[in-house]
Amino acid sequence: MKNYLPEFLGVLFALLLINAWYLSGIAIEQGVVPIYYEHIIRALTVAGSAGFGATLAFKFNNRLEGIKNERIELKEKAQNAAILNKALLNITMQLNTIGNMKKKLSKYTTIHDKAFSMNAEKNFNDNAIVDINEIALILTSKPQLLLEINNEQDGYIQTIESFKIRNEHYLNILQPKMFELGLLDRKATIGEYEDTLPPPIFKAAYQSVAVMETNVLETEKGLKVIFQSLRDACKEILPEHKFIALN
Repeated sequence: MKNYLPEFLGVLFALLLINAWYLSGIAIEQGVVPIYYEHIIRALTVAGSAGFGATLAFKFNNRLEGIKNERIELKEKAQNAAILNKALLNITMQLNTIGNMKKKLSKYTTIHDKAFSMNAEKNFNDNAIVDINEIALILTSKPQLLLEINNEQDGYIQTIESFKIRNEHYLNILQPKMFELGLLDRKATIGEYEDTLPPPIFKAAYQSVAVMETNVLETEKGLKVIFQSLRDACKEILPEHKFIALN
């Protein structure tokens, strides 16, 4: 008998609960149960309803908070994509500037022509610079890429400066001296340039062009590499957004 005691007590308890539920229903309907039982039942009903309502309100507030956070996240991602696209656009503009310089240099076949016959060109945009501090807040997991971009930006600035130095030397020193010595409006040989021009001016004419040409070629190569590296990182971090591509 002891082996079946738990089962027996369980069945008995279940029957008592069913009986109590049945009697409470009749009592409330017929007014048999004392009034305080009715108050208890009402209190339990109110408490249960309040708990259910509170649960629904909690879930609803959580859902609203989730929607709000999703919108904030989407907005932040869109802003980050715009910042990264701006960086890519600036590199594109830098490549365009370098390309124009390269095209200018390609019009002259020898370094002698570039040194003494290539006129100064000022119509180049040197305002497109990538803001490293701005993109660093987004590319927190790409420190090496940030370093490479920063190095190439320094290289671009040096190329612009070498271009300006050559222009200033040509306009302010070489051209006036060539005009003074009767070398400006006619074709002269390299030997004639060397024999006629002061040695510092003659050497600077070559050196300024050589430095500029080297910088242009190296900068073009470096900018193309970091553009692709940055674009790959952008697509990895924000795959749902579109980014500028080189033509």
